[in-house]
Amino acid sequence: MCKKLTHHHIAVLPVGNRARPVAAAALWASVAGAGVFTAFAYVTTQVHAVRAGSPWQSDPYDVVVTFTMFFAPLLGALGSVRTLLCRRDEPLPLYRIEQLLRVSLVCTLLVAATVAADWAAVAAHADRELWNHGTPWLIASLLPLTGVVAAVLLLHRRAVRLLPRTPGEGRRRADGDWLDDLAPLVDALTARHPRAVRTLAARIRHSSTIGFVRRHFTALAAAVGLAAGLLVATGLASGEDWPGAPLFAIETAVFAGGTFAFLMICNGVLRLAMPTTVSAPRRAARTAATATAAVAPVSLALRDALWRALGFGGQVHSLGQWAAVTLAGALLIGAIAFAVAMIGIRE
Repeated sequence: MCKKLTHHHIAVLPVGNRARPVAAAALWASVAGAGVFTAFAYVTTQVHAVRAGSPWQSDPYDVVVTFTMFFAPLLGALGSVRTLLCRRDEPLPLYRIEQLLRVSLVCTLLVAATVAADWAAVAAHADRELWNHGTPWLIASLLPLTGVVAAVLLLHRRAVRLLPRTPGEGRRRADGDWLDDLAPLVDALTARHPRAVRTLAARIRHSSTIGFVRRHFTALAAAVGLAAGLLVATGLASGEDWPGAPLFAIETAVFAGGTFAFLMICNGVLRLAMPTTVSAPRRAARTAATATAAVAPVSLALRDALWRALGFGGQVHSLGQWAAVTLAGALLIGAIAFAVAMIGIRE
């Protein structure tokens, strides 16, 4: 454990605590659910013969699965790797199991959001003219996936209830984050590898890499978001005719923003890297940037509804209208978020 954590006693779950098997079941059920969902999302969105009759093949429903089919399995994989530090015969730091349960919950909520969007498409009879003989089977396939989501959420709720409560839990600083577990995780993964691999791992662990990531998490999240945006936009372009530079740029910006917002929100909820101390204006600016980036995909998905709400009627047809609705909505929410954050800081 990192030296910076030794200033106080770290709460642990002792061996044999009744919360441990329930938490383990919740974690692995979430991972299994993410795997089932990933297969379902891939088949229903990437296999043309199946997608042709899908009620959720168009926006706003398609935007939801575009993000969740990437993030849900990623979170499931990260949680699975971290469970290597959870040994049955050793006390388990409470912060570790709490954060693992949080990542399993977020993973399951992503699946739940997609299932809800798909059911909404069915209820709205979206793209009804495209439904075919395979559509009833697609709709029926939502039933077991919905059951899996409900079961995992109930299991997670039970696990959280069994965890011990500590005084001032809502106000206390977490005992550690995901970066603090990186060093022991590297040791666990390289224990049986050749000496050269262990030496390289030791240098990584004891270098300033972790401190750099902690200090510059926002910038790194932006870089990862940009890379993901380019990857998604390129993938979409490869499956269709080249959309042109303006449309490619907008798609890249929207998906980059969504990825950046997801990473920033996850950092706050999952405690990937506990933030260093920053000034109040910088915190407000970071909040505004996250809100702006998060709203961009939502504005894209709801562009027709927003266009009608503004009194223009009809649908968004031109690229200029698309960009205006998407970016204007995102910037407006970002400005409001910045103002609210500054007011909250002053109070």
